[in-house]
Amino acid sequence: MAHSGGTESTHSAVTDASSPEADTSDALQTRVAVLEAENKQLREEYARARQTTYRRTAVSLLIVGLFGLAGGVVFSEARTVLFALGGTGIFAGVLTYFITPERFISAQIGGRIFESVRADREATIDELGLRGDPVYLPGESVRLFVPRETDAPLPEGVTDLDLFVVPEDPTTGGVAFHPTGVPLFAEFSETVDQSLDATPQSAAPVIADALVNVFELADSAESAVDTDTQRITFEISGAGLGDPTAIDHPISSFLSVSLVETLSEPVEVTTTDEDSLTVTCRYGRGE
Repeated sequence: MAHSGGTESTHSAVTDASSPEADTSDALQTRVAVLEAENKQLREEYARARQTTYRRTAVSLLIVGLFGLAGGVVFSEARTVLFALGGTGIFAGVLTYFITPERFISAQIGGRIFESVRADREATIDELGLRGDPVYLPGESVRLFVPRETDAPLPEGVTDLDLFVVPEDPTTGGVAFHPTGVPLFAEFSETVDQSLDATPQSAAPVIADALVNVFELADSAESAVDTDTQRITFEISGAGLGDPTAIDHPISSFLSVSLVETLSEPVEVTTTDEDSLTVTCRYGRGE
């Protein structure tokens, strides 16, 4: 009997000792579940808030359009202008309502994704000991070529399957990446009615505007073309998506790829971020 009592006492002690740990584990699991639910709710509320902003804008445009049409009926002397204003407002309101995005990706998440691409590319360049400036090459698809040495001759016939470029002349070797700007340029091409004029003076302001108003990768962008030195300089403020000076950052990549596609010649790019972010594209190396 005494032995049995001792066993019960020991079992009771073990149970009592383990109870706080079990309670703590249950509490943590409950807390994690609550936090996950709160995060999901916050994400949904954020998306709804963004969609609400778009839809309020659409309603505002529709109201302006209706007032314009009503004013055209009442004020005959300004009927043409008011009808035009009303039609524009209604069209813009309907368009804004139906193109409201269903999902929003924050710039911070986009920047984190690009950082992984950047890390792989910088590691490849360091491993191969490449010291040349990045050059975007025309071809079946634009490629970003990093040469072994600065001002080294550019390779010919780089295909989409080439990563390591190892020609007979060792001075022209390097590595060729698929630029982040290629899909951006494809998306941009679908938003314009016609191809860009094949001159730097015409193309530069258009792609600078797309950087801000189509992709919202920056707050503002200004371009300056120097035909004597064959350079196009972009002054950019409010850049997003991580470090804008990183190799093949979407901002510099989109600008460079767009110029390559427009001018049909190589474009060398350098990026500095001192007083302001400056992307300098040098064309004419193919001449």
